[in-house]
Order: sequence, then C-alpha cells, then structure tokens
Amino acid sequence: MVGSVADSAVAARFCRLYGGVVFDAMRFDLDVSEPFVVDPAIGPARGQPADVVIAGPAFTCAGTRVAEPEDIDDLLRLRMLDAMTPGCVQVLTTGSDSSCAHYGDISGRLAALHGAVGAVIDGYTRDARRLALDGFPTFCRGVMPVDAYGRWQVVRYQEDEVLPGVDGDVPIAPGDWVFADADGVLRIRGSDVRRVLEAAEDRDRREQTVRCRLHEMPATQLYEELGRW
Repeated sequence: MVGSVADSAVAARFCRLYGGVVFDAMRFDLDVSEPFVVDPAIGPARGQPADVVIAGPAFTCAGTRVAEPEDIDDLLRLRMLDAMTPGCVQVLTTGSDSSCAHYGDISGRLAALHGAVGAVIDGYTRDARRLALDGFPTFCRGVMPVDAYGRWQVVRYQEDEVLPGVDGDVPIAPGDWVFADADGVLRIRGSDVRRVLEAAEDRDRREQTVRCRLHEMPATQLYEELGRW
C-alpha cells in the first residue's frame, strides 16, 4: 500500500544505498532487461547537496503546451495535489517542452505538504536555490527563470507515462518506484521493489568488504574470494 509504514521502511533502506549498486543488482543479479535507467541529462537541480537521494512510489504527472492563457485549468493541478500520498516521488513529464520552467519552489512546497519526498522532472525548474534551502530533492534537465503560466500546464496524473532512457524509453506507472541520487534516476517495477532492495543491500555489503580489505591482499586474490564486485 502506497504511503504505508512498510513503504516508509523500504524507502529508508533504499536511501542508504547509491545508484551504482542498485543498477548492478537490477542488471546483473536480477537480469532486468527492459529499460530502467533514465536519461542522464535528468539529474540533481543546481544547488542540491552531493548526497541527495530519494526513493519511493512514483506519482506520475504529465503536462503539455498551452495555446492560450484562458485554457489553463488550475483546478486539475489542485486535484493532483490532493491525490498525492505520503512518501511518493512526483514524476513529471512535459511533452518534451523546453519553453519554460515546469516547476518551482512553490510547486515543491505544495508537493511536500501533500506527502511527496522529491520530484523527478523531464524538463526544467526555477527557484533552484529555494528548493535546495527547503531541502526538497529535485531532479531535472536544468534551470531557467521563465514561468510556465500561459505556456504549459499539467493535464493528467496517475496514469502510465514514459521517460527517456539510456537504453530506450523507460515506462513508469503508478505503483512503480523511483530511486534517484547523484548517479542518476532509476525506475523499479513495483512488483520487484523488495527483490531489488535485498539484492542491492547484498551487493553493498560485498562492496563494503572489498573497500575494507583492498590493502590486505592482491586484487586477484580478493576477486577469487569474493567474486566480481
């Protein structure tokens, strides 16, 4: 159940990991073959701390260009906020729009008040310094000051969406999870979350052993004992 105590505990365990070890668990241990690595152009917004990390169920949203200011429907955006659940990660697709900032510090504050722990935006934000000061993790393509009013708006939420990825389009649906840190953004199928977490934690323990023992023996001997790390 999204927003449950169990989800919160799983998210906390994920947040002790990092993108590289989660990727390795998915690709090498669980043999996930479908695209799950989001375009590396989507990363921490300017000013985010180096150790920024978020994990949680995806709350998907999508927007499009606005032909006229009178076409704006702010009520839909308000309904979207009301539908958010504790611990979710807001995932926003923009229809490949690059005309404006699709997010800002008020967007982040509202999302946080409605339960979101961060945002992943296939687009741009503004107010980057304020988002960082608020401690709201935001991943995006970049920063610009241009307001979205009269240019772009959210048109749907909690539907299946697609993000651009390293190995092809990355599908993301409500119930899937997002893991994001300085290494990048990963999508985890909802049914695989616990398997991925346990495999990543196992890999992390092995890598910690390697780090501690690097100076104790030749790398070849370490490899023979522990296998690939």
